[in-house]
Amino acid sequence: MRIRTWRESFLVSLLFLVGMLINQISAAEAADACASEQGMVFVCGPQNAEDLIRVEGTPWIIASGMSGEGISGHMYLLDPAQRSYQELYPGASPAFRWNTDEFATCPGQLNVADFSAHGLAIRALGGGMHRLYVTSHGERESVEVFEVDARGETPALTWVGCVVMPEHASINSVAPLPDGGFVTTRISGEGPEAFGNIFTGDITGYLYEWHPGGAIAVVAGTEMSGPNGIEVSPDGSKVFVASWGRGEVSRFGRAADGGLSHEQTVKTNFRVDNLRWSRQGTLFAVGHRMSANQDCGQPLCMDEWEVAEVNPDTMTTRTLAVKKPVAGFTAATVAIDADDGLWLGTFQGDRLVFIPDATP
Repeated sequence: MRIRTWRESFLVSLLFLVGMLINQISAAEAADACASEQGMVFVCGPQNAEDLIRVEGTPWIIASGMSGEGISGHMYLLDPAQRSYQELYPGASPAFRWNTDEFATCPGQLNVADFSAHGLAIRALGGGMHRLYVTSHGERESVEVFEVDARGETPALTWVGCVVMPEHASINSVAPLPDGGFVTTRISGEGPEAFGNIFTGDITGYLYEWHPGGAIAVVAGTEMSGPNGIEVSPDGSKVFVASWGRGEVSRFGRAADGGLSHEQTVKTNFRVDNLRWSRQGTLFAVGHRMSANQDCGQPLCMDEWEVAEVNPDTMTTRTLAVKKPVAGFTAATVAIDADDGLWLGTFQGDRLVFIPDATP
């Protein structure tokens, strides 16, 4: 065995101390980058967690993860009590069990290397089992469907099928129907020109509807500017849709034959992104205040974002929070309530936000 000289031992010790110092500086920089700001507490790590959904009967929240530059699509599992997260899907060994009877038109299992988990919706099946619907972009524009098994220590996801959208469709949010089907928002067509029309409030999209064993179909009478967030009442009789282009939330009545009729629209002072039911039976509407006051390379730039509460019966609103964009969190897109505050996701960023004591 060779014995080190004192010089070699000194250099090894010095390099070890330098390494420790670098690690401490990196940890301090990371802590500073994730420090609270504007009354917001950050859980740093989740990439582009655009939507959040609660797994009923459990403490868990599922977050989507849109793809981006150098980032593939993911879904995350959030523990709100611990303010921590873990990757839920795809992970090292993604599970697949294609239900070809229910999803016979699905062309094949999900390509986990080329998808973007965007909007989320969940439907309880009983006994700790749930059905998760995910609007996805990438290799195909689709609603990807998963089984959520929440009977264990942590929920587990298994992909079971998909419904592919019509050509040139760009979908955003999804909401389940009582029979296992869903409605989803076609926010626009493809290309920058179609999206540009949303900024001016032009009609760009409508709703699609799907039922097990059927085909995707356009829902007549739902044309609007940038239809974005969507929720369905628990009994399936009402459908609420956010218009991002015009900053509105509309309520539709659902007939026995499935047709929708417009009932009422409320105007907000921001561009409404996602809608989410609160535990009190109201709706959280989250969105963006934009202007040309900055140079961000887009027709309009983000000034502030807002969380509002919508009364589904009277269609009146009240503001719960208004914040400015911060590094790592461009703007909130969704809100979900916990026991002690609100959890928020973003379409572009590397963190989730928690605002204590912000619930209705």
